[in-house]
Amino acid sequence: MEQDLEQKIIQANIELHQKSAQYYDQIHPEIFNKNEQNLIENILSQAISQIKKDKINVLDLGAGTGNITLKLLDNEKVGSVVAVDLSKEMLDELEKKAGQNPKLKIANKPADIFLMDDDSKYDLIVISSVLHHLPDYFQTIATVLEKLDDGGVFIIFHEPTGEKSKLISFLEWLDSRIFVNLFLPQDIKKVAKSLDHTYSDYHVYHKFDLAGVKKFFEEEEDIEIIFFKKHNTFDLLPFRWLGKTIPAKNNFILAVRKK
Repeated sequence: MEQDLEQKIIQANIELHQKSAQYYDQIHPEIFNKNEQNLIENILSQAISQIKKDKINVLDLGAGTGNITLKLLDNEKVGSVVAVDLSKEMLDELEKKAGQNPKLKIANKPADIFLMDDDSKYDLIVISSVLHHLPDYFQTIATVLEKLDDGGVFIIFHEPTGEKSKLISFLEWLDSRIFVNLFLPQDIKKVAKSLDHTYSDYHVYHKFDLAGVKKFFEEEEDIEIIFFKKHNTFDLLPFRWLGKTIPAKNNFILAVRKK
């Protein structure tokens, strides 16, 4: 990827999340709904139980407003969490929720710069709704695996499959329009409608390569896939129900373990 395009993607993400941080959780019910949150909780618990240590160190890369970090802080087996995000405003929201927690360390840096500067190893690394925001997610994944300690787990939550059908695309469009126009308060609606995802969500519009990601992991001799699920996520409950009946899926969760 050309350097100019990389900088456009990074800057677009800084600007988008600066605008939306205060309302991020309300704008994204496809993530912050009961079923999705329960799924995340269950997968985190299963992953943590497979790590054979009394206390574990965790990296939440692209922590945002704390969707994953807050769950990790509540787990007794978690000794520390480093929450990384390029958006200061998103991390401010996380800190408001977390309060003064001795387990938590905040790093306001782009993911790739943090990984380059950091010399720590982690027992659990989590990325949620982040890869499609990155300039080169294959390079990021490769670097993440280097930071993963032996026996450690890497989980990818809420990323696009890239297999959208015309039906899925239409339902996503309709779901979003109904949610934003009918269910958001006026001030939040104004923010949501002003957001430009063209470069911030670059790989959503340029087909995220899920098959390539799976192949990458499968070709790593010291990595094994321990969980994989594709499912449809929508803003509104009727669309979530409908999504269960559609063969094509718009999101995936994937977890791997380092042998």
